[in-house]
Amino acid sequence: MHEFMGMDAIQGTIPLYSFVFLIALGEDYNIFVISSIWQKSKRMPLNQAVLEGVGETGSVITSAGLILAGTFAVLITMPVQLMLQMGVIVALGILLDTFVVRPLLVPAITLLLGKRAFWPGRRD
Repeated sequence: MHEFMGMDAIQGTIPLYSFVFLIALGEDYNIFVISSIWQKSKRMPLNQAVLEGVGETGSVITSAGLILAGTFAVLITMPVQLMLQMGVIVALGILLDTFVVRPLLVPAITLLLGKRAFWPGRRD
């Protein structure tokens, strides 16, 4: 299948560029969530720290993710196929990161790893 919806197959560089964009953009939000959990875990049990940390940062990250996804979705209107493909992939990736990875996977992995989730930092 070299053609889909009247367009040629995906450009070869798009997966690499999309991966780099999504990792770089998503990592900032991960740091924001984990730092909130880290601070709260110093004075409360980890389960409660995760609940409060995710709850505290959730609305800010959701708003930022929606705005960022909308910004990249504007590329869909471009007549250049490379920009259209990039816009679709990155916008969908940011939405997936905003509504699945950040509220579900990051807290779950943090709880599974326990204190090891904060490596290499030290908790006093």
